[in-house]
Amino acid sequence: MRRVLAVGLLAITVAGCSSGGSGYVSRSNHTCAEAGKTIGKLKTPADPKAGLAYALDRYVAVEKAVSTLTDSSLPGGSTGRDLRDRWLRPARASLEAGDTDLDRLRNAARSGDRAAASTAFTAATAAGTAGVDTGLLRSRSLTTCAALFTASTPSVDW
Repeated sequence: MRRVLAVGLLAITVAGCSSGGSGYVSRSNHTCAEAGKTIGKLKTPADPKAGLAYALDRYVAVEKAVSTLTDSSLPGGSTGRDLRDRWLRPARASLEAGDTDLDRLRNAARSGDRAAASTAFTAATAAGTAGVDTGLLRSRSLTTCAALFTASTPSVDW
């Protein structure tokens, strides 16, 4: 009886994991929702120094989501390959490029150059989004992730 129960539980577990359907979709959308909540709580910055804090906090939230959404958390086969190639890899590259934008924003905020800070803020708040195929995410029911990985910069008037 124990063996039958163990085999049954194993079959259910394997079926849930191997389907690649709702398991990775649910986990991924949950991870993206958590990052979205963090970003949603950020206040629109009133000046370049607050803009730097906003951009850093947003960057950390997106980076945490990308770090959580590891290659191994995705399904196998062509679906997983497409998601890795058109979502996670571009997001990682965009975050890496975002380091430069954050440096530009930090320097502009320190120098008091509001025009340069505004430009750098727009670029820095897009970190993690450049090159991400959000259409693919939507087509795979990753709508929450598609929203997170779509560039959206709060309007600032510095």
